[in-house]
Amino acid sequence: MQPSRQSRPSHANVILGAVNANRNPFIYLNNMGKDMTSRMRFAPGTRRLAALAAGAALAFPMGSGAVAESSKWVANERGAVRLVSAAKAVGQSRTVALGVEFRLKPGWKTYWRIPGESGMPPRFEWTGSVNLAGTTVIWPGPMRFTIAGMQSYGYADRVVLPIHAELAAPGKALTVRLHLRYAICREVCVPEEARLALTLAPGAPVATVHARTIADHAARAPQPGATLGWKIESAGIVTTGTGESRRTKLVVEVASGGVPFRAPELIAEGAERLHFGLSSAKLGDEGKRVRFAVPLRRSGDKPDETADLTLTLLDGPRRGTFAVRVGASH
Repeated sequence: MQPSRQSRPSHANVILGAVNANRNPFIYLNNMGKDMTSRMRFAPGTRRLAALAAGAALAFPMGSGAVAESSKWVANERGAVRLVSAAKAVGQSRTVALGVEFRLKPGWKTYWRIPGESGMPPRFEWTGSVNLAGTTVIWPGPMRFTIAGMQSYGYADRVVLPIHAELAAPGKALTVRLHLRYAICREVCVPEEARLALTLAPGAPVATVHARTIADHAARAPQPGATLGWKIESAGIVTTGTGESRRTKLVVEVASGGVPFRAPELIAEGAERLHFGLSSAKLGDEGKRVRFAVPLRRSGDKPDETADLTLTLLDGPRRGTFAVRVGASH
């Protein structure tokens, strides 16, 4: 099904107007995105959500009796977005598998939770929802792309961001209202917003045509690095030089116990006062070992002696994640 053409929100409701990317457009977007990123909740339940959506697809027939539960598309000249559900009713489970589906026109991109050198991650506001106790966004592994000479992480064409929705009262109707703010970029970067709504009635959770898609995208999220045979051998923050030549970076060494690394890159996040750049990688031991250096700067006057970080390692279709505590050395 193609997105229906619907009028975009009035200009008064758009966060910012279109910005020329060749004039370094991302100062506003990065400032807006910092607070959004720091407040996001990352989900350990990626596999649980994928299993939930896949279970809905397998346990119930997908024939003519299935109902495609979704909100209306909210479209603009660059793409469209909607809410989708893996099941047509809530069942008796405490959780429901939902998704935010983006369809972007050729050349346009939207952003991952860590946008890179530029951009703004999607922001989710659930005010006005009924019987919704909480939500967690599952982020499929991103692609890396360049806009106006700056490197970013995100998605092109079509992507579904799976949503782990927790019900306050299992078995009762769920109404989800989402105020979504996001950015779409090509030569220009355009902040967009959409108001989406979806209601699931009580009853048997018969699978919809969206169940498999939600499960597939949830399965694309980075998995614990150990499941891929990856192991962090060392990680620390290193500062060298003094004065104008002073440089600080995160240095991480990772070993692969199986398939050698080919084109790995590392994304660091988690400490509010640490701001990371793009990683460089040096392969060794015939690709079985990689040493990453990630530039960073600190905001505020007090240096962080230790920091708890989430590290995401991307290597082609392989995507792994690690939770590490790093200390500072000089």
